[in-house]
Amino acid sequence: MLIVFIADTMMKFASFETIVEMIYKYSIPKPKDQCSKSLQLGVSFAGGYVAGVLCAIVSHPADNLVSFLNNSKGATVGDVSTFFKCIPWKKNIFWSPF
Repeated sequence: MLIVFIADTMMKFASFETIVEMIYKYSIPKPKDQCSKSLQLGVSFAGGYVAGVLCAIVSHPADNLVSFLNNSKGATVGDVSTFFKCIPWKKNIFWSPF
């Protein structure tokens, strides 16, 4: 469970500041210190929203693994690999671990 929180928090911190900087660089024609407080709040909200979406994308696979382990009585990490071998992975579309 700790891995889920670590991935989640790392993605939030790594993406939030970068997203806010990109919004100011590409979307707003004036520097941050010349913007109104309400505009700065809106940019911060938008950056947090996008960072949250990216965070959900990154932590979703780990959430699924934890959910599988919690719902299956006596499941081990080896059972997780067996579970994922049953999923029909499509080749050349997404990365497949198998």
